[in-house]
Amino acid sequence: MTSPLTPQDRAAFYGAAVLGLRALDARETTPRRFGPDAEARWTQFAGALGAGDRIDILLRDAAGTWGAAFSPSECFGFFGLADDEPFGPDWGGIDDHAAKRLLAEPDAPATLEHIAYGLGVKTAGVPVPPITPSTKLAVAGGTAIASVARVFAEDRALSWTDQVVVVADKAAWRQLAGLAAVLLGARGRTALVRPSEGADSALRALGFAHLDAAVVSPDAEPLAAELARKVGGK
Repeated sequence: MTSPLTPQDRAAFYGAAVLGLRALDARETTPRRFGPDAEARWTQFAGALGAGDRIDILLRDAAGTWGAAFSPSECFGFFGLADDEPFGPDWGGIDDHAAKRLLAEPDAPATLEHIAYGLGVKTAGVPVPPITPSTKLAVAGGTAIASVARVFAEDRALSWTDQVVVVADKAAWRQLAGLAAVLLGARGRTALVRPSEGADSALRALGFAHLDAAVVSPDAEPLAAELARKVGGK
């Protein structure tokens, strides 16, 4: 981990992740994670498991497809785990009381702005350059992620998965980037790299060896901002 995990970090992660799960359910013909039918299935299955276990099972299922949106390991950088293990022994989970509160929240449509605010993005936005379907962007900072996602939401010819790579170490920014793919209905998870040794190789492996621009906001981590500007030609 890049910094100590606090109870506030864990609570913010779960709050955003459950909103992402609700967004996935909203895209299903028949919702399978929430609602009366899901509640009935859980009651039959649960046994000694609690509400916290229920949320973690849902996250584990979603993390396989969407990565950092639902994976604490990919957000907080837990070491020594298998690539497909989202939790690990040090995560700690969510207590049943808090989990019940999240499960009982109204099933309202999630927005990226709502999720971003909960993860600590409080500024209005930053300028985004003109983007065509062939533009590839390096993005750093929570405000930059939200700003670029708005542009992609307004133009369905653009592909978040293929055109955007987010540079971040901060867990909240990594989760926000992951959830942007979910809310945009992207074809796959967000491309993410950490601004550390080996970042150039990671970019090549993800198909982002050549980038056209960078969008960096004031809340970006210094090393992430530096790398995004470097690979984006700014």
